[in-house]
Amino acid sequence: MAEYYYFATTLPMLVMGKECPISYGEFLEKAREYLSKRDYESLSSLSASSFPSEPQSRIARDWKEYHDMIESLIVEERAASLGFDGYGKSEGADKALRERIHSIVCDMDPLEAERAILSLYFDFLSSRTGGSPFSTETLMIYALKLQLMERSQAFSEEKGRAEFDRLYKEIETDIFR
Repeated sequence: MAEYYYFATTLPMLVMGKECPISYGEFLEKAREYLSKRDYESLSSLSASSFPSEPQSRIARDWKEYHDMIESLIVEERAASLGFDGYGKSEGADKALRERIHSIVCDMDPLEAERAILSLYFDFLSSRTGGSPFSTETLMIYALKLQLMERSQAFSEEKGRAEFDRLYKEIETDIFR
């Protein structure tokens, strides 16, 4: 894999819970300037929420595997809380992670839970940042973390309330017709 010394050093640090210092779109514009065509295509095809059936890079495979494990644990917890049987234990999840998912699913409101899950993902990606800080893989991790931060910041109480009110009025109108 290539090393992108200049590009990597120009990127601002990402901290979950803080405002994004750069948008994902701006990041991709800069990446197009500095990365080889092949590396740019690999980087820009990564998504924090959708996965190809056969991820090509190591980080994409690790990311998909971790994401799938978290999603399975969430399904197991929700099924258990609803009294459904037949959901097996997800392999590869340690006790601490299982307890964290249990706490998220059972003890948090939906917005808090979503942000907590995004933080879990962010921390996982942070733990994968090793090796060279200038590598394509490190830039891929940066791209995924940036997408997670943008998703977390997209939640707005005002927008949520407005959408709830709109849907409520729509239902009310349908009922009283």
